[in-house]
Amino acid sequence: MEHGLTRIGTRGSALALAQTELVVSAIKTKYPGAVIEKVIISTKGDRETDKPVSSFGDKGVFITEIEEALSNGIIDMAVHSAKDLPGELKEGLCIPCVLPREDARDVLVTRAGNLFEDLKNKTSVITGTGSKRRQAQFLRLCNNAEFKGIRGNVDTRINKLRNGEYDGIILAAAGLKRLGLDKEKDLAYKYFDKEEIMPAGGQGIIAVEARNEDMYGNTYTGRILRDINDSDTFIHFQNERKIIEASGAGCNSSIGVISYFYNKDNEEFLCVNVSGGLGGFRMAGQGFRVTGRREDAASLTDMAIRYLTSLSKSPAS
Repeated sequence: MEHGLTRIGTRGSALALAQTELVVSAIKTKYPGAVIEKVIISTKGDRETDKPVSSFGDKGVFITEIEEALSNGIIDMAVHSAKDLPGELKEGLCIPCVLPREDARDVLVTRAGNLFEDLKNKTSVITGTGSKRRQAQFLRLCNNAEFKGIRGNVDTRINKLRNGEYDGIILAAAGLKRLGLDKEKDLAYKYFDKEEIMPAGGQGIIAVEARNEDMYGNTYTGRILRDINDSDTFIHFQNERKIIEASGAGCNSSIGVISYFYNKDNEEFLCVNVSGGLGGFRMAGQGFRVTGRREDAASLTDMAIRYLTSLSKSPAS
């Protein structure tokens, strides 16, 4: 039904709701008469907050219940952080739409006065992150880091930092910015560029999931998602997702990957960067970076996959 009720499934965290509001805003810009209902769905990952995700599942723990609701017609589309998506979606579902990418970098958040350079002079730096990718890369920058797992919403993690449980915590810049928590006066921020800490695949991207039948048919939902999709970000999403799928990377993976455009001499180029595996980070020339044209996306991604495959076959050093 044209301009009928559109039900959008989302997790209930402040960040999930902020990201869903961005999707709602994009829809309203293209379809001012759209009637939208946000449907909050609790996932296993939201409920199990007292232990590491790796102890009870992988990326799917943040989307399984939402996918069930989508498959069963309870919702019409679902909003996810792209980096939380598992390699394989539920049968009959797809990601046809992404919004423009926010800042993809990782950031170390500390209490004001505890600058990153100062922390490196301490005996040990209690650092909040359960991500093997962040741990492996941050350790190269701060060899006195001592890692301590941390779960919970962004504001919960920041409060743990404020309470002195950690010297610093590593978070995605995109989440901080979407929540307006990137300029707190009692906190300090150290942003890492992709050469220092390479992001997780999909980091900073909001992905919208739908049923295949809506995208193959000329449905209202399908038209909405085609109209609000950001085509440039979608190229990067597909590149990074293909690499993550091929590598089997999950929440417990050390693989980082990012795809981006850049301009040189007034010409546009596409770059795909990957890092990961034992000895595979961008140190001692062992990372992988490949560039080409926009139309070369598939071949560039295939080269990155071959690089990661070669790492997995090499003996650990």
